[in-house]
Amino acid sequence: MTAALPRSPRLSGRRVGGLLVAVTAVAVAAVVLWKGGWRRAEALPQKPQVLAREAWESVDREDAAAARAAIRRLRERGATGLAAVVQARLLVARGFSRPALDVLAALPAETDGASDADLTRFSHLVRGEAAYRLRIYPVAEQELKEVLAATPDSVDAHRLLAAMYYDAGVIPAAIEQLEATARLAPTDSRPHRLLGLIHNDYERYSEAIEHYRESLRRAPDQPDRDDVLVELAGSLVKLRSHREALATLEPLSASDAADLIRAECLLAIGDRAAARAIVDRLLRASPDDLGALVLDGSVHLEDGDPQGALGPLQRVVARHPRDYLARLKLAQAYAGCGREAEADETRAEAERIRALRREFADLHQEAWAKPADTAVRRRLAAMAAALDRPDLEEVWLEAAAALEAVRKPPQEKK
Repeated sequence: MTAALPRSPRLSGRRVGGLLVAVTAVAVAAVVLWKGGWRRAEALPQKPQVLAREAWESVDREDAAAARAAIRRLRERGATGLAAVVQARLLVARGFSRPALDVLAALPAETDGASDADLTRFSHLVRGEAAYRLRIYPVAEQELKEVLAATPDSVDAHRLLAAMYYDAGVIPAAIEQLEATARLAPTDSRPHRLLGLIHNDYERYSEAIEHYRESLRRAPDQPDRDDVLVELAGSLVKLRSHREALATLEPLSASDAADLIRAECLLAIGDRAAARAIVDRLLRASPDDLGALVLDGSVHLEDGDPQGALGPLQRVVARHPRDYLARLKLAQAYAGCGREAEADETRAEAERIRALRREFADLHQEAWAKPADTAVRRRLAAMAAALDRPDLEEVWLEAAAALEAVRKPPQEKK
């Protein structure tokens, strides 16, 4: 397992807002307004309730004009509290989280027919999302836990906490919240997709496969279906289930990510001609593609042509000197060409890189086991730098900083 450099626990630097927390809404209209926030229909004045639902669903649809119109009607009815909360949610959805917090800070005392507890609870949810988007993690955590204290089955509070903990690299806490989200929202494919990514990042491939499959079972035609299938196939390859990985990719059309896995699988099962055709096509489109060049060298080696393997593998090593697999294959090519001294030197460097990767993988497991340890994350950042992975270095530095922010009391944040 040491040949593959573990990715970051945060999608190589990408935050997870698109996976768990939609840009415009977190599907709160039906769930929170009627189950976890406001009192039931018969307990609320009909008109403000209808207007609030209309406004919230307009936010869900990214229809800002309709949402504003509904907010105006709420104010005309005197439902200023409802109007303020919906306005704040609209601001968050449009990327104005700081002004949203200002709106909530001025929330009127009157409750427009909802109980004080209901209005307070829902404002906690919107405030928690705004603080999360501003990366004011202590405030976000406090606000969302207030929601869960009153409404333990609030899907949206669990979902937002999962996103926050994931961004901060607090993986066990993120998993706990994702599992709660998946349990409370049995048709939502996103929690299991992210659980698959997390387990994949930590080289727990069997668990990753289970989560990817559950995500696809819940939503076979989800917007990210192609990405999920590629990630699932990649996990299967790590377990040497090459034929199953090929079958997983069958529904997909040609793409660089899918084709690289296809070529690797075809080479593994002995179909070198088909693997060669894919590699040649990839290299015509992207002559410097790392994965395609390594596979090019591998096909040459499998064909008994070590001389032909030298060119592509040397190009990879020149551009990516810390790539373990390329070094190992290059050592094999040198040996096949009778260049034993160069083979020995290259093999020794490959082993050194392999040891670094093993230590890096072990540190990932330590980070998993120590979710509150910033020192481990900073060591991971330093090791990523040593492996010539500035992207992972940045991710782990951000994870350490985010974890420190989570641990600060809210009053320390401006």
